[in-house]
Amino acid sequence: MSETNKRTIRIVREEAMRKGKLDKLGGLYADDYIYHGIPMLGDMRGPTAFRNLVSGFIDAVSGFQETVEDQLAEGDKVVTRVSGRGKHTGELMGVAPSGNDLRWTAIIISRFVNGKIAEEWAEFDALSFSQQLSGSAR
Repeated sequence: MSETNKRTIRIVREEAMRKGKLDKLGGLYADDYIYHGIPMLGDMRGPTAFRNLVSGFIDAVSGFQETVEDQLAEGDKVVTRVSGRGKHTGELMGVAPSGNDLRWTAIIISRFVNGKIAEEWAEFDALSFSQQLSGSAR
C-alpha cells in the first residue's frame, strides 16, 4: 500500500500540478479531505477547495513546476519533500504580478484512508516565499 500511496502523491505533484492537468486529481482525495498548509489562508476543506488553491498557483506562476525530491512512507502516511519553481506572472495571495523568479521547497505529510488522500500538512518557508513575491528577497 505504501508504494501505491507514494505513486498517488507523485501523480498530484508531478502530473496534475506540474503539467496543469487538474483533471488527474479526480478520485484521489476523500470527500472530507483537509489541507493544513498556508497559514495565512487557513485550513482548506474538500477536494474542490484544494483544486482551487492549486489552480490559483498554476495560473499565477508561469512555468509552474514541482519535483518530488524524496518520499518516505509508513502505515497510512507518506512524507514528501518537493522543490518548485516558476515566474510570478499573475496575482497570487493578493500580490500583483512581479515578474520575479520563484523557488520553494516544502515537506508534505499526506494521510490516506481507503486509498485516498484524507488529510495533508504542508510546511514551507512562507517568509522567503512572500519576500520573493514582493521582490524583497536577498
